[in-house]
Amino acid sequence: MQPPVNKKKYGILHSPPLRGALYSARMGNGTFTKFLKKTNNEISKILKYLSILCLITLCACAQFGGDTDEKRFQLNSDGTVLDTETDLMWAAAATSESMTWAEAEEYCTSFTGAEYQDWRLPKKDELAALFKAGIGKDNEMIRINGDRVWASETDDNRGAYCNFFRGNCGWLEKVVSISLHGLPVRNTETTAPSVPPAAPIANPQTVEQRLQVLELLYKQKLITKDEYESKKAAILKEL
Repeated sequence: MQPPVNKKKYGILHSPPLRGALYSARMGNGTFTKFLKKTNNEISKILKYLSILCLITLCACAQFGGDTDEKRFQLNSDGTVLDTETDLMWAAAATSESMTWAEAEEYCTSFTGAEYQDWRLPKKDELAALFKAGIGKDNEMIRINGDRVWASETDDNRGAYCNFFRGNCGWLEKVVSISLHGLPVRNTETTAPSVPPAAPIANPQTVEQRLQVLELLYKQKLITKDEYESKKAAILKEL
């Protein structure tokens, strides 16, 4: 028979199950020790499941919005960011206000960041390359200021966009503006300025006219430097 328990001294421990466990522990038959061991095993299982869940969550987060490759993106002091892999120059931040597709296109084409005049609305694959490289919402390198950014592709009344939070692209009506922004981009590949065509000289007769035509052909890259030098020498030899 179990000894009586002082209720004032032990409080809720006067309940029959706990009285039995305490009594067995005092009697040395190991029941209380087994109870603690079983409890520890259950706690270990719970911690193991939580660890697996944390790993799955971290993997999912790393899929869209991992660490940005700082060596790839160069932040300039003029408010632009250069992607050294694609040679595209981006504005350091998307628009703070939501915009329709037409408003975003107008904003990007009229953007004059770093005094360049050739800014434009980016393509879907260009935006996708950003979030795949780690550029995302509230990123320090390029601030997106929202979830979605308009792209240049269109399909009748729909415009393309990319979602930097989910890491995908899609289509929406152009008139939609909720949580849609514009992000200017430009190509950094420069081409030599074209030489404006001069008025043609009909049947050049004089040495000066022939040299002028030859120089125009060379400036327009219609003849090589060797051809230019040899023909020029031949014309001068006639003097």
